[in-house]
Amino acid sequence: MERSFEIRPLGPGDIDLIGEIDRSEHMDLEYSVEGGRLESRRVDFDIPTWHRQGTGDFSVAGVIEEWRPVAAAGAVLLGAFDGDQLLGIAILERSLEPGLAWLAFLHVTRKHRRRGVATALWSAAESIAAEAGSEAMYVSAAPSGSAVGFYLSRGCELADPPNPELLAKEPEDIHLVCRIG
Repeated sequence: MERSFEIRPLGPGDIDLIGEIDRSEHMDLEYSVEGGRLESRRVDFDIPTWHRQGTGDFSVAGVIEEWRPVAAAGAVLLGAFDGDQLLGIAILERSLEPGLAWLAFLHVTRKHRRRGVATALWSAAESIAAEAGSEAMYVSAAPSGSAVGFYLSRGCELADPPNPELLAKEPEDIHLVCRIG
Protein backbone atom coordinates (compact mmCIF):
# COMPACT_ATOMS: atom_id res chain seq x y z
CA MET A 1 0.00 0.00 0.00
CA GLU A 2 1.42 3.38 -0.99
CA ARG A 3 1.88 6.01 1.71
CA SER A 4 -0.31 9.05 1.30
CA PHE A 5 1.94 11.27 3.41
CA GLU A 6 5.47 12.61 3.49
CA ILE A 7 7.95 13.48 6.23
CA ARG A 8 9.26 17.06 6.05
CA PRO A 9 11.82 18.92 8.15
CA LEU A 10 10.38 21.82 10.12
CA GLY A 11 12.02 24.93 11.53
CA PRO A 12 12.03 25.99 15.19
CA GLY A 13 9.27 28.50 14.42
CA ASP A 14 7.00 25.63 13.38
CA ILE A 15 6.74 24.41 16.98
CA ASP A 16 3.26 25.99 17.14
CA LEU A 17 2.03 23.21 14.81
CA ILE A 18 1.89 21.00 17.91
CA GLY A 19 -1.45 22.68 18.58
CA GLU A 20 -2.93 20.91 15.54
CA ILE A 21 -2.32 17.45 17.04
CA ASP A 22 -5.27 15.65 18.64
CA ARG A 23 -3.55 13.55 21.31
CA SER A 24 -6.81 12.05 22.60
CA GLU A 25 -7.18 8.30 22.94
CA HIS A 26 -8.97 5.63 24.91
CA MET A 27 -6.52 3.96 27.27
CA ASP A 28 -7.14 0.35 28.21
CA LEU A 29 -3.60 -0.63 29.21
CA GLU A 30 -1.16 1.29 31.39
CA TYR A 31 2.49 0.52 32.06
CA SER A 32 4.69 1.19 35.07
CA VAL A 33 8.15 0.14 36.17
CA GLU A 34 8.17 -1.93 39.36
CA GLY A 35 11.44 -3.22 40.75
CA GLY A 36 13.23 -2.61 37.46
CA ARG A 37 10.61 -4.55 35.47
CA LEU A 38 7.96 -3.34 33.08
CA GLU A 39 4.48 -4.13 34.43
CA SER A 40 1.09 -3.58 32.80
CA ARG A 41 -2.41 -3.27 34.19
CA ARG A 42 -5.84 -2.92 32.65
CA VAL A 43 -7.44 0.52 32.85
CA ASP A 44 -10.47 2.13 31.23
CA PHE A 45 -10.39 5.86 30.67
CA ASP A 46 -10.17 8.50 27.99
CA ILE A 47 -7.24 10.86 27.54
CA PRO A 48 -8.57 14.17 26.21
CA THR A 49 -6.93 16.33 23.59
CA TRP A 50 -4.85 19.26 24.81
CA HIS A 51 -6.98 22.08 26.22
CA ARG A 52 -7.42 24.98 23.80
CA GLN A 53 -7.74 27.55 26.63
CA GLY A 54 -5.24 28.48 29.31
CA THR A 55 -1.53 27.91 29.70
CA GLY A 56 -1.29 25.06 32.22
CA ASP A 57 -0.37 21.42 31.91
CA PHE A 58 -2.09 19.69 29.00
CA SER A 59 -2.98 22.99 27.31
CA VAL A 60 -1.91 23.74 23.76
CA ALA A 61 -0.02 26.82 24.97
CA GLY A 62 1.63 24.87 27.80
CA VAL A 63 2.78 22.05 25.52
CA ILE A 64 4.16 24.47 22.94
CA GLU A 65 6.03 26.44 25.61
CA GLU A 66 7.43 23.20 27.05
CA TRP A 67 8.97 22.23 23.71
CA ARG A 68 9.87 25.67 22.32
CA PRO A 69 13.25 25.82 24.16
CA VAL A 70 14.19 22.35 22.89
CA ALA A 71 13.43 23.42 19.32
CA ALA A 72 15.26 26.73 19.78
CA ALA A 73 18.32 24.89 21.13
CA GLY A 74 18.74 23.03 17.83
CA ALA A 75 16.55 19.94 18.06
CA VAL A 76 15.32 18.54 14.77
CA LEU A 77 11.59 18.95 14.14
CA LEU A 78 9.92 16.61 11.69
CA GLY A 79 6.37 16.78 10.43
CA ALA A 80 4.29 14.14 8.68
CA PHE A 81 1.97 15.73 6.13
CA ASP A 82 -0.75 14.70 3.73
CA GLY A 83 -0.58 17.71 1.41
CA ASP A 84 -0.84 20.64 3.81
CA GLN A 85 -2.54 18.64 6.57
CA LEU A 86 -0.34 17.85 9.56
CA LEU A 87 -0.60 14.21 10.66
CA GLY A 88 2.15 14.05 13.27
CA ILE A 89 5.27 15.65 14.70
CA ALA A 90 8.55 14.33 16.10
CA ILE A 91 11.27 16.25 17.93
CA LEU A 92 14.76 14.78 18.07
CA GLU A 93 17.63 16.04 20.18
CA ARG A 94 20.67 14.61 18.39
CA SER A 95 22.85 14.43 21.49
CA LEU A 96 21.30 13.93 24.90
CA GLU A 97 24.72 12.62 25.91
CA PRO A 98 27.61 11.21 23.86
CA GLY A 99 26.32 8.45 21.57
CA LEU A 100 22.71 8.88 22.73
CA ALA A 101 20.01 10.85 20.90
CA TRP A 102 16.67 11.73 22.53
CA LEU A 103 13.36 11.31 20.76
CA ALA A 104 11.80 14.06 22.86
CA PHE A 105 8.34 14.11 21.28
CA LEU A 106 6.35 11.96 18.89
CA HIS A 107 2.62 12.43 18.48
CA VAL A 108 0.28 11.47 15.66
CA THR A 109 -3.14 13.06 15.52
CA ARG A 110 -5.87 10.62 16.47
CA LYS A 111 -7.64 10.12 13.14
CA HIS A 112 -4.36 9.30 11.36
CA ARG A 113 -2.98 6.67 13.71
CA ARG A 114 -2.26 3.12 12.59
CA ARG A 115 -1.35 4.26 9.06
CA GLY A 116 2.42 4.12 9.44
CA VAL A 117 2.85 7.79 10.37
CA ALA A 118 4.56 7.13 13.73
CA THR A 119 6.79 4.48 12.11
CA ALA A 120 7.83 6.91 9.38
CA LEU A 121 8.59 9.66 11.92
CA TRP A 122 10.53 7.15 14.06
CA SER A 123 12.55 5.97 11.06
CA ALA A 124 13.38 9.52 9.98
CA ALA A 125 14.47 10.42 13.52
CA GLU A 126 16.52 7.23 13.80
CA SER A 127 18.33 8.03 10.53
CA ILE A 128 19.12 11.57 11.67
CA ALA A 129 20.39 10.27 15.02
CA ALA A 130 22.62 7.72 13.29
CA GLU A 131 24.00 10.39 10.93
CA ALA A 132 24.82 12.50 14.02
CA GLY A 133 26.86 9.60 15.43
CA SER A 134 24.39 8.28 17.99
CA GLU A 135 24.39 4.59 18.75
CA ALA A 136 21.05 4.61 20.56
CA MET A 137 17.92 6.70 21.01
CA TYR A 138 16.34 7.52 24.39
CA VAL A 139 12.55 7.77 24.71
CA SER A 140 10.45 8.92 27.65
CA ALA A 141 7.11 7.39 26.69
CA ALA A 142 3.67 8.12 28.07
CA PRO A 143 2.67 5.00 30.03
CA SER A 144 -0.22 4.14 27.69
CA GLY A 145 -0.41 0.73 26.08
CA SER A 146 -0.33 2.27 22.62
CA ALA A 147 2.78 4.40 23.23
CA VAL A 148 4.80 1.79 25.11
CA GLY A 149 3.67 -0.95 22.73
CA PHE A 150 4.84 1.12 19.76
CA TYR A 151 8.30 1.69 21.24
CA LEU A 152 8.69 -1.92 22.34
CA SER A 153 7.85 -2.99 18.77
CA ARG A 154 10.73 -0.77 17.57
CA GLY A 155 13.15 -2.72 19.80
CA CYS A 156 13.24 -0.37 22.78
CA GLU A 157 14.14 -1.72 26.21
CA LEU A 158 13.93 -0.20 29.67
CA ALA A 159 16.62 2.40 30.24
CA ASP A 160 19.01 1.09 32.87
CA PRO A 161 19.55 3.49 34.46
CA PRO A 162 17.07 6.10 33.26
CA ASN A 163 18.36 9.59 32.55
CA PRO A 164 18.05 11.32 35.96
CA GLU A 165 16.96 14.70 34.57
CA LEU A 166 14.26 13.22 32.33
CA LEU A 167 13.11 10.84 35.06
CA ALA A 168 12.72 13.77 37.46
CA LYS A 169 10.80 15.72 34.81
CA GLU A 170 8.58 12.78 33.75
CA PRO A 171 8.51 10.27 36.64
CA GLU A 172 5.36 8.47 35.44
CA ASP A 173 6.71 7.95 31.92
CA ILE A 174 8.37 4.75 30.80
CA HIS A 175 12.03 5.49 30.08
CA LEU A 176 13.36 3.40 27.20
CA VAL A 177 16.45 3.08 25.03
CA CYS A 178 16.72 1.62 21.55
CA ARG A 179 19.96 0.67 19.83
CA ILE A 180 20.25 2.22 16.38
CA GLY A 181 21.02 0.09 13.37
